[in-house]
Amino acid sequence: MKSSRAVSRNVKGPLITRALQNNANLAFDMNFQQIKPDCCDVFVFIAEFMNETKFFVLSSDEVAHNKYYSIGQHRGNVGEGQLWLKESNIAEFECYEVSVREILDRIRQKGRK
Repeated sequence: MKSSRAVSRNVKGPLITRALQNNANLAFDMNFQQIKPDCCDVFVFIAEFMNETKFFVLSSDEVAHNKYYSIGQHRGNVGEGQLWLKESNIAEFECYEVSVREILDRIRQKGRK
């Protein structure tokens, strides 16, 4: 399980002052770090906005082969990367979005594959 907060790319200052609402229509970054697809079967990503929390469930294979997953978060690192969500690509993750009540069922479903 990984969590990240949507923060404005165009505002300077501490993260708390850069937090955004889901409907802000502003440029934002959401970075899920230290992801190791070889170490688990399923990931739950928690996307925090000021006014909403979104949940995304992806299999480790879906993460490892996602075009927004970057391998090698740190120099010399092996098997660890990060997943970037932003205003320009978050719609591509809608197919992985679940309600809080659906998380366990989706984990079980993706874990069987």
